[in-house]
Amino acid sequence: MTIQQRIVAAARWGIANEPRIHYGEARPFPLARRLPLTTDCSGFVTLCYFLAGAPDPNGLGYSGEGWTGTLLRHLEPTDELRAGDVVVWGAYPGRHCAIVLEPGDDPLMCSHGWEGGPVSIRYSDECRLQPAVVAWLTPSTRPSRPE
Repeated sequence: MTIQQRIVAAARWGIANEPRIHYGEARPFPLARRLPLTTDCSGFVTLCYFLAGAPDPNGLGYSGEGWTGTLLRHLEPTDELRAGDVVVWGAYPGRHCAIVLEPGDDPLMCSHGWEGGPVSIRYSDECRLQPAVVAWLTPSTRPSRPE
């Protein structure tokens, strides 16, 4: 299983355990598959990357710190969207982020932006709730060949 697939698997674990995952802007981020847990959107993205064995998407060595702005500063923009990539809504410092579960014309995302998440939601539906500015981001260590 690739890192991208493991990121998606971690996000799907979050969706499956939604009743025991709560929304809150808590630092340091939880970095374990231990329930219940409380985190926000950037904390959930970071947790999924940690569980997948991927590099810290904040570039902070999994210090438990970071936020949507550190995701924008550390991850690279992409035009080739893949599962496991991150979407950020709002110009810097960003307002919300989510993980791509399934790319396509209307990507399926995993979003944890309120109590009652993380949830599976289509990009078009999430866009109704978020600012118009969007950044599609990918880890800088992603291989150039398809996985």
